[in-house]
Amino acid sequence: MVDIGTIGDWNMQGLPTDPISTQNGILVTKSTWFPLLIDPQGRALSWIRSKEADNLPSWNGQQLVPLSDTKVKDKLEFCISNGKSLVIIGVEDEIDPMLDPVMEKQFIRKSSKMFINVSDKMMDYEPKFMMYFITRLPNPNFRSELQAKTTFIDFTVTQKGLNEQLLGKVIDREQRAVEEQLNQVLEEVNSNTKSLMQLDASLLERLTSNTGDLLEDEELIAVLANTKAKAAEVN
Repeated sequence: MVDIGTIGDWNMQGLPTDPISTQNGILVTKSTWFPLLIDPQGRALSWIRSKEADNLPSWNGQQLVPLSDTKVKDKLEFCISNGKSLVIIGVEDEIDPMLDPVMEKQFIRKSSKMFINVSDKMMDYEPKFMMYFITRLPNPNFRSELQAKTTFIDFTVTQKGLNEQLLGKVIDREQRAVEEQLNQVLEEVNSNTKSLMQLDASLLERLTSNTGDLLEDEELIAVLANTKAKAAEVN
């Protein structure tokens, strides 16, 4: 459901590298319903803010919207209409029923446009819109109806994830230069891996579309040479 290059991007954005966190990342990005995240340690929120950095609007310097915010409807309308991401924090037991049409994705199509009715107000709907609900409660007691309208994901840190995070903190404190070098290497390796994947896809495309003599296809030979060189570089 996801390639290694995307997982590398997530890790660079702050998602822990343990398997459970990776599975949670897949659920967040691939599920049909908007995610409701259990996040006692704040790791999910940190990752979401980094991942959605270019899509989070700012209201007086604040990018997070408390569920109790009196202007949540106005902020919701702005994000829906402009295809921005909305991060709602402070979820405890219930979510305002006003958001039900959005959570249930009750779209109304008119010609090529999409709309959604929220509190008797018809709003333009941009498909790029994304919404996240985050609770800091370690063991929330949400109604089954709410869980059915969202993708319920537990980001509580695992033992392995905690070990890796603490190791990173120790290295950052004791040997900051090593930590910075490690981050640079990881970024370069991830970038090279994604480049190799693109070259592999290009090579397969050339092979499947070729109808003549492969040895006379100069572009195919060039792609093959680039793929071989990039593979050696990544290794």
